Amino acid sequence: MKRCWLVLALVAGLLAACKPSSSAPVPSSSATASSSSACDASLWQHVYHPYRLHVIEECKTVAGTVEAIRAEPDGDYHILLRPDQARIVNSVNVAKQHGDLVIEPVCENPVTQPDAVVACQGYTSSIIVPPVGTHVFVTGSYVLDADHGWLEIHPVTSIAIRRG
Repeated sequence: MKRCWLVLALVAGLLAACKPSSSAPVPSSSATASSSSACDASLWQHVYHPYRLHVIEECKTVAGTVEAIRAEPDGDYHILLRPDQARIVNSVNVAKQHGDLVIEPVCENPVTQPDAVVACQGYTSSIIVPPVGTHVFVTGSYVLDADHGWLEIHPVTSIAIRRG
């Protein structure tokens, strides 16, 4: 089973690498946008156990509404985002996350999980997490969390409030 995830991750990574990229995402009210130049790849240094995250797209911007926010022991926020486009979640997101996409800005909170301490050491996040009910654009790496089976944006490069 682990071998299948590795093959799927490799194929997804190759597909993402073959996609043309624009210079910056231009979010619209109903679409997702992609751009490899809009994401901060250095944030991967602050993801603990990054091997568990299988990259589908190196950089993706999604729109949706913040449904819930929870601080995790690894220092990340675990934000549930009701996406404007349902196709960006899988059946595990539906079954275990109420159909929401998991959004994880890294190192936002005190780290109490011992194996995550080093990843956040010396790093201060500049992400501002908006309150529940806010419609946002989130940009970051679109990944499959192999430990849980759901799709995420992790690490998050930016969260912008949708105006209008």
